[in-house]
Amino acid sequence: MIAQLSAIRCMQIGALLMLMIGASQTQAQNRFTVSADGQEVLDSTTNLSWRRCAEGMQWDGKACGGKPTNFKLAGAREDAAAAGKAGSKAWRLPTKDELRGIVVKSKKKPMTDTAAFPNTPSAMFWATRPGFTDNLNAWLVHFGNGRVYGNTNAGKFYLRLVRANS
Repeated sequence: MIAQLSAIRCMQIGALLMLMIGASQTQAQNRFTVSADGQEVLDSTTNLSWRRCAEGMQWDGKACGGKPTNFKLAGAREDAAAAGKAGSKAWRLPTKDELRGIVVKSKKKPMTDTAAFPNTPSAMFWATRPGFTDNLNAWLVHFGNGRVYGNTNAGKFYLRLVRANS
């Protein structure tokens, strides 16, 4: 009788732990909210809004379609400035820490929330170094392996824009 009660108690504790684990996974997935038009993603953890698609791609109502654009750093900065001037939203290049914040280490390629950021290339994306505006001081965040690399200013890479929410 005591053994049966112990077994039941262990099953109850196990079920409770499973509920707690499931709740924390749900909370992590719910940190991203997609805008009504599907163009932006709000990160409730950082209060940043992200363009849902990499630059060059467009949201078609179901996914990010088209081909992402490769930029040299100067071109990425120009694209961000043009996007900021084109509308009322202050789009910019993310910092290394901001961009690393949407990397999900437990995911396979691409290492991000694919419901929030569909068709993200498993490749390197530009990130800035705060306080530096030259075209040498930047970072690259790789969505294929989650690593951060220094910029050698020798290549073209993808871009995902971000903005702070008021």
